[in-house]
Amino acid sequence: MKNYIRLILLSAIIILSVTVLIAQTKDIVYLKNGSVIKGSILEMIPDKTIKIQTIDGNIFVYNMSEVEKIGKEAAAPDTKPAVERPNNQGQPSYESQRGYQGQSTGEEGAGPKFSIFGGMALPLGDYAKKDGPFVEQDSQNVGMAKTGWFAGIQFVTGGTVGWIIEGIYSENKLDVPMSWTQSPGKYEWVGWSSILALTGIKIGTDNSSGVNFFIAPLAGALFGKSPKIDFTPAGSSTSTNWLESHSATAFAYGANVELVFGGHVTLAAKYVASKPKFKWSESPYAGAPSRDYEFDQNISLLLVSLGVAF
Repeated sequence: MKNYIRLILLSAIIILSVTVLIAQTKDIVYLKNGSVIKGSILEMIPDKTIKIQTIDGNIFVYNMSEVEKIGKEAAAPDTKPAVERPNNQGQPSYESQRGYQGQSTGEEGAGPKFSIFGGMALPLGDYAKKDGPFVEQDSQNVGMAKTGWFAGIQFVTGGTVGWIIEGIYSENKLDVPMSWTQSPGKYEWVGWSSILALTGIKIGTDNSSGVNFFIAPLAGALFGKSPKIDFTPAGSSTSTNWLESHSATAFAYGANVELVFGGHVTLAAKYVASKPKFKWSESPYAGAPSRDYEFDQNISLLLVSLGVAF
């Protein structure tokens, strides 16, 4: 359990660090007329145009022939305007030049988003089967997983093409056959649990109002823990461990489809698959030499979530 808490904290720290790092810098476009535009560059086509979203949410497009240079600076809080312009006598105001020097796109970009989300973890395929036991040297790959829950955090960069980073924790209880519970006594079940660290490239729309949509192929790692079953016979206070829990790590992949409403409410469906190999050594009975055991488990999940973006 302590290892899982450490993994959750590590995933959160990594994602938050990336968020803070990105948030601490801003782009600066210096125009030849002396104007200075501060914000985030959304698109730059060499020798043609540059699109920048200012820190107050507006988006402007400039011809590269109007740009003197491009730089970056720390995003320290200040009261300076997002667009600075020279006050030379006789020079037209920025607003009057706007149609020539920079065209507003008529929309505000959604920009980078940090979100928290949660929902149902639906097992698929072998993971949901219950027509056989999952034991060492298991060839049936039966997961007996029930519909569970999950929660996660996500960071997505702005723009129509960007980067997505996610950390997810999920739990699925066991769908145990009746034949397993015929002995009188008390049963304690601990189901499957997983931590997912995923990243990928997202492609979609980028508007601050209305509905945004994006899709993203995902890849990363799954840190899984197999079920545990304890049994206490009727009339006894001694618990017997019927099935010990074991940990495994494996490559994970999947895809995410997400809608963002008004820039703040997220609705997503995510498919994730992995095949961890659980390995351990133990003595089959007291005094016997240890034996090596292992089994593979196909883990396939459909994660349906509702979240809040900031």
